Amino acid sequence: MSDNLTAWLAVLDRFERALDAADQEMAPGSVDPPAGPVPEELRERAEAVLGRQQLMISGLAASRANIARELAALRRVPTTPKDAPAYLDVEG
Repeated sequence: MSDNLTAWLAVLDRFERALDAADQEMAPGSVDPPAGPVPEELRERAEAVLGRQQLMISGLAASRANIARELAALRRVPTTPKDAPAYLDVEG
């Protein structure tokens, strides 16, 4: 097996593990792709990894937008002064 093929296999393995453990964060620049193009025999696998990454990015963007909307709604909720009564006596 060529060094380039071995290096690409290692990179794809790392990407797939990161996708499988989606809560793990890969530091930017922590993966240096090997020199040269992806070997043809790994092209299909690399495209599948790319597709999974794009789905995850889309999902994260949607989650981020939902959270931003919820935070904006929370910011519009009026706050009560700390000395305001917590209960209202309707019987006495």
